[in-house]
Amino acid sequence: MNSTLITTLVLLILICISFAAIAQHKHISQYPNQFTRDGHLIVLPDHGTIYIVSDLHAHWDDFNQWLQQTQLIERIKAGEDVYGLMLGDAIDYKPGEIPQPPYGDIQIINRVIEIQQQLGENGNRLIYLRGNHEYAAADLYEMLKKRGMTEHNRKEFIDALYNSPLGLTYQQFNFIERMSDVHYDFLMNIPTIVVAKNGFAAVHAGPARSKITLNALIKPDTKLLDEILWDRPDVAYSGGYTHKHTKDFLKMLNAKFLVVGHTPISYFPKENIRDGVARLGGIQLIFSTGYGGLNKDGQTYIEIDLAKTYTSVDEFELGVNIHRLYPE
Repeated sequence: MNSTLITTLVLLILICISFAAIAQHKHISQYPNQFTRDGHLIVLPDHGTIYIVSDLHAHWDDFNQWLQQTQLIERIKAGEDVYGLMLGDAIDYKPGEIPQPPYGDIQIINRVIEIQQQLGENGNRLIYLRGNHEYAAADLYEMLKKRGMTEHNRKEFIDALYNSPLGLTYQQFNFIERMSDVHYDFLMNIPTIVVAKNGFAAVHAGPARSKITLNALIKPDTKLLDEILWDRPDVAYSGGYTHKHTKDFLKMLNAKFLVVGHTPISYFPKENIRDGVARLGGIQLIFSTGYGGLNKDGQTYIEIDLAKTYTSVDEFELGVNIHRLYPE
């Protein structure tokens, strides 16, 4: 076999491998126009309305206020085309908020599990996304269980953790004091990203900084989870993700705008804050329903028409897309 033929065969093999790799790369347009879960990814159709909350941090009353304001569960039961989306961090009391029974984070998770079970095949219309607190608390719980923690010695294990050199960090994830195996299993199986056919995308904290494909989000590695669950924007946090990171992330998703929580509204320059939420470059909206709102007026939830194509988050209006959790 001469060298020219060998070279040609090698090139053909490389081309075939390249086409096979491309074929394996998924795209949002390939998913059916209905609720679909694929690993950590949820794809929503181009119809319906979605109501979004973020960063409740054990605020049981705020969770119930959202359900009452939207009448979400009653409307799902009545067959309306509506969804609820929780953008993570519903667990863990923040510093200065002393946990006392009945614990708000336990009540929230138990209620979500109960609602999803009661709704049957429509239980997927109440979506609970992973936040950095769900991620870290589940990880710590698993570590402690592997080291021998039981219900009987839990206090000793957690006291030792809190008294370690990283104790102040670990105390942020205090749901481990109350978590059960049922809660752990629930947190390990929740999704991480939502993308809708109309160009809406949502994660807990922000875009990936790494150059990735959709496949990476379906089964994210630790590095990618760290980026989308922990990062903050550079206008609010030195060294954070940039406008270009968000733009590239949205392009990869074939999406138009990104909705996140995580970063308290008070971290942003005043020029980015309007109607109790922060907006960045027309392509990103940051808000908080519980902890992280400026005040009662800063506690908001978001409504998005999945049948509508939005060109910018600057189109979002107070009373239409942005709602006060506690209206006057």
